[in-house]
Amino acid sequence: MVVVDTNILIAIIRGNEMASALIRKQGGEICISVVSHMELSVGATNRSKREAVDMVTRTHSVLPLSKAIGERALSLIQTYSTPSRSLFLPDALIAATCMENNATLLTFNTKDFQFIKGLRLGK
Repeated sequence: MVVVDTNILIAIIRGNEMASALIRKQGGEICISVVSHMELSVGATNRSKREAVDMVTRTHSVLPLSKAIGERALSLIQTYSTPSRSLFLPDALIAATCMENNATLLTFNTKDFQFIKGLRLGK
């Protein structure tokens, strides 16, 4: 299973062929975190953007949050937030969603996640 990060979904909605090709190249089930769904919805400020978000969520399974995901996200924040680096809540929830579902995270922002031990990043 591959979980696609919000930045790739935004690129796809904007018509970025590189992002679309990256998704097509992945094997297995393609999913999105409910956190990415929420982030996309925040940016869907007009009808065409809302329709694009709806298309993405109809095309891919949306993985919900759970108590285990919340607990793992909290652990990740406590482990990886330091004076020189912050693990932001949405990223912690997306990473925890991947880890709890034994999924690989596909993102353009690998620097936001590469330091998390046990999180698989796709290419």
